[in-house]
Amino acid sequence: MDIKSYLKVQAEFINEKLDDFIPKGVPKELFDAMEYSLKAGGKRLRPILVLESAKAAGKKSVDDILDIAIATEFIHTYSLIHDDLPAMDNDELRRGKPTCHIVFGEAMAILAGDGLQSYAFELISKNRAVSPEKLLRVINVLSHGTGIYGMVAGQAADILHEKEGSFNDIEFIHIHKTAKFIQSCCQIGAILANATQEQERALSDYGLYIGIAFQIQDDILDEIGDEVKLGKKVRKDREREKLTYPLVYGIEGSRAKAREYVEKAISSIEILENRKILEELARFIINREV
Repeated sequence: MDIKSYLKVQAEFINEKLDDFIPKGVPKELFDAMEYSLKAGGKRLRPILVLESAKAAGKKSVDDILDIAIATEFIHTYSLIHDDLPAMDNDELRRGKPTCHIVFGEAMAILAGDGLQSYAFELISKNRAVSPEKLLRVINVLSHGTGIYGMVAGQAADILHEKEGSFNDIEFIHIHKTAKFIQSCCQIGAILANATQEQERALSDYGLYIGIAFQIQDDILDEIGDEVKLGKKVRKDREREKLTYPLVYGIEGSRAKAREYVEKAISSIEILENRKILEELARFIINREV
């Protein structure tokens, strides 16, 4: 199986379905900014992980949880909009296109991010195919992984290191900033598949490990990646003296750590019968060029 081609097909499927869930309303500029950012492209890794984790845990059809999977892309997009802002990473390009605040202004970009985050949870809560008890668990897991004990905490720690040099724990920063959200997506897939506790724990561990490997590869690509392929400026982390894996471990040391986490991820899901896609996805993460 060619995992790269498979992931491309899955991303195209998510892109086709996005229009069914993008909200419309007024002020038009707000909704335009949300839609612009959602349609800017991307790997759609997080919704794919929700769906593939559910399949790996034995769910035969994922049509009834597609809205929940896409909600994770809404949250991811909100985080990118805010991450690109001048007060954060001050990026002008994202996926080869002008960032949201460049096109719509800083205020509207902030509000577009806010809107995407809140609407993601509204979208999840409107699902009628999943029991209220399971939806509550999904919301809890997702908010924990992306909030003050997850992504938000990691972003705060990253800023504190960059601005003040007062936070120097690279593992904390990257586990919280990136890995916990990815972990949430895999755990949500398990919950929606009625997985056993053992299966859910396996997928949760898998998500954490590939999340760390994903961030390591991102750091490597910022150092040696192709700016045209990435669609954004490279070596910005070094210029801003951000705490990255290559800075701490070097390129080869970082690659070794990434491989180590991928092997941990693969080992963690040995109990799952339908694990092939997830195994190949884990390996692909550290071989990608974008």
